[in-house]
Amino acid sequence: MCTVEEIEGALGRDLYPSLSEERGRWEKELAGLREENESLTAMLCSKEEELNRTKATMSAIREERDRLRRRVRELQTRLQSAQPSGPSSPSRLAPATRPINPSTGELSTSSSSNDIPVAKVAERVKLSKTRSESSSTERPVLGSEISSIGVSSNVAEHLAHSLQDCSNIQEIFQTLYSHGSAISESKIREFEVETERLNSRIEHLKSQNDLLTITLEECKSNAERMSMLVGKYESNATALRLALQYSEQCIEAYDLLLALAESEQSLVLGQFRAAGVGTMGEQAGEESVTQALKRAHDCRKTAETAAKDLLVRLDGSCGAFSSSGCSTQPWESLSSNSHTSTTSSTASSCDTDFSKEDEQRLKDYVQQLKNDRAAVQLTMLELESVHVDPLSSDIKPRTDSQRLDLENAVLMQELMAMKEEMAELKAQLYLLEKEKKALELKLSTREAQEQAYLVHIEHLKSEVEEHQEQRRRSLGSTGSSAGGKDKANKDCSDLPAISLSDLRTLSDSDLAMELTNALRREKKLKGRVQELVAALERLTKSSEVRHQQSAEFVNDLKRANSNLVAAYEKAKRKHQSKLKKLESQMMAMVERHETQVRMLKQRIALLEEETSRPHTNETSL
Repeated sequence: MCTVEEIEGALGRDLYPSLSEERGRWEKELAGLREENESLTAMLCSKEEELNRTKATMSAIREERDRLRRRVRELQTRLQSAQPSGPSSPSRLAPATRPINPSTGELSTSSSSNDIPVAKVAERVKLSKTRSESSSTERPVLGSEISSIGVSSNVAEHLAHSLQDCSNIQEIFQTLYSHGSAISESKIREFEVETERLNSRIEHLKSQNDLLTITLEECKSNAERMSMLVGKYESNATALRLALQYSEQCIEAYDLLLALAESEQSLVLGQFRAAGVGTMGEQAGEESVTQALKRAHDCRKTAETAAKDLLVRLDGSCGAFSSSGCSTQPWESLSSNSHTSTTSSTASSCDTDFSKEDEQRLKDYVQQLKNDRAAVQLTMLELESVHVDPLSSDIKPRTDSQRLDLENAVLMQELMAMKEEMAELKAQLYLLEKEKKALELKLSTREAQEQAYLVHIEHLKSEVEEHQEQRRRSLGSTGSSAGGKDKANKDCSDLPAISLSDLRTLSDSDLAMELTNALRREKKLKGRVQELVAALERLTKSSEVRHQQSAEFVNDLKRANSNLVAAYEKAKRKHQSKLKKLESQMMAMVERHETQVRMLKQRIALLEEETSRPHTNETSL
């Protein structure tokens, strides 16, 4: 038996053969786009990290610049506060009165040329000494010390040293900042262009990813629907398996109840025979009654043992039956009392092992199994067909799409038939053109033969005329009859040798005439020979061309025949594939119809069973 997955796979391959190929192609394209997206994301992350590092460096440089500006301002305020506190020489306080650029922290160079710096030639040694001492002590002069000490050379040197350090740092910072700003602008522009390109690429990939996601969601919903349908089939199969198990247990219980009833009946019959009811009382009859009682006891023991085993199994599987659900009916108690009164002492001893309560428990278990089976059957789900969509509004669009697919298939088939007819007509046209060329070649050869025959006829006519002229000359000559006969019978090439004796008798004029006639005949014969040679060459060439074209014609016929055979084989294979596809579709439709009929029959049987089942509140007599 085929599983649902195999049926779905077979139907998918038969009805939609290109679905799996298209799905695989989309999955491959999706994987490639995902890899490209991951690589672009990694590149973008690296660029962002580099940009963040650049920004962090820039922020650190800005913080350093702000810190140095604050320090310069602080030193400037200290100098301004320390300037009016004491009468010092203007040359000594000239550096303190220089304006300081607040944006860069450098000393302004816009002062006049008369301003003399603090570090004179005589005081540079002391300034360097103070610098070394200050570097050794590492203790700056505070504002309180300046106010208490006043303006002295030590304070001035210390402040000048601080300003010089600050100016050097600011120069370095400005150089770095100017160079870095020029580089950062080009880099930032490059980063912006690259980021824009990457963003556009990412948006394009996102759009493609959205399209693939929609397609994937559609496939996923279809797969979820099929999985839900498979779950329904599995639940129905589980319910049917449980119902079958309950039915088998009921059948087994009924078999044991039947065996118990038959053994009890055989015991009662044997007891009646032992009591002498309906027997003659012979010795052989007593032996047979004893054996019958023994067999009945054995059968009873066997049935009771099997019933006890079944009760044990049912107790383990179904549990202890509730007293409310298995209360003994009054007529059942009366029947049990009647059975007890009719049995003998042996039967009562057997009932102690397997009592009527056990038998009633077995019957109650049978009833419980019936109820469980009915409950399991009620849990059967209504299944839509695997091959046909559920009854909904989607049927009409599906039918329209199927009709359109059918019309498309018919149109494609007609188009392929027209293409095949066109190919056949082209092949026939090609063959007719080849036949036409062959006929034209034959006609040209016939024309060449006709010309050759005409030349030959003319040659023969000229020979006949020459022979007639020679005969007339021989008859009109003065020679003897024998010489005339020899002259008439010989060829024109032998005339000088035969008529050598006659040449002496001829005059000069006759001799010249004979010579001119001989030369004329020779020229005419040479021209005829040349014409015959040319005609022979033409015939040879035409025959060679004819043989070559006939060979090409035969090869073309072979190729056309092979093409026709290949087209026939292709059409035959296509027709066979169409027939196989139609057969598979017919088989699928037959199977689908059979499954629908079987499901409808099961549904009808279930409805009939539900309608024929009595209600629980009714009392059965």
